[in-house]
Amino acid sequence: MSNKRNKDIVQQESESEEEQDSGSEKDSDFDSDGNYIGDKELQADFEGRNPEDCDFHGIKQLLRQLFLKSDVDLGGLAEIIISQNYVGSVVKQCLDNGQEDDDDDDDGSDGVFGITTVINITKRKDEKAIQQIRTLLTTLAEENANDKTKALVKKILSDDASQVGLVINERILNIPAAISVPLFSSLQSELEKAVRKNMPYTFQYLIWISKTYNTGEEASEVLFANQEEKPIVAEALGSFDVDVTEQADLSQWDYEGGALTPCRKVLIFDGSKFDHLVRLIKEEVESV
Repeated sequence: MSNKRNKDIVQQESESEEEQDSGSEKDSDFDSDGNYIGDKELQADFEGRNPEDCDFHGIKQLLRQLFLKSDVDLGGLAEIIISQNYVGSVVKQCLDNGQEDDDDDDDGSDGVFGITTVINITKRKDEKAIQQIRTLLTTLAEENANDKTKALVKKILSDDASQVGLVINERILNIPAAISVPLFSSLQSELEKAVRKNMPYTFQYLIWISKTYNTGEEASEVLFANQEEKPIVAEALGSFDVDVTEQADLSQWDYEGGALTPCRKVLIFDGSKFDHLVRLIKEEVESV
């Protein structure tokens, strides 16, 4: 199967040679996870492609950003994503023909900058990684959700007649939200094709885990790691927040003199609203 390419070009200024030669300054531009956090602008060109075997390690690393130290077989989850590569995309850097030829011997494990897909966690409920995710969701709901949302989580995970999709929308820091528009548009088309082939991608419910940061103030502001996800919260049937400070390698970041606490916001949607959620994402990106 040939790779699809949904290009989203990021135009940014390159570092000067003087800045590149400054080793100590360069080191300070990266956090403990290797994510670039400096304020220098780089020029890069990204595109969406079908997940492949060579993307395994890169996908697994992105999943670790989302699930942190949770008891989830991230390697098994990465394999599931690759096995259903007719649904979903990885974000990779565009390379010219010469570079692609030169990289033929490389496993490509470090070249995955994002992943956007959806997994049927009802149909695949007997697979180890999915069992662990279902257990995690149940536990997190019991510990953090209100009674109504607890009941909803229990209902949708216990009823095998209801197909539940887990949306994964993860990318490294500093990849602009604009990349999400072609990725979700592609996902829409792929889901429609899969459904026409009678594949199990008609979802009654969707579960979406967003990475957020809490300012810790009395009227705290919630910041989204993926800004495009902010407007979809109002459409959720239920939601709850999970403080992951103890799991994160960096528990707090400065924010206008204060600090940010890393959290996860678990959102549950009516599956029929997926197209509407994608429209909201597109509107949010275009409004920035």
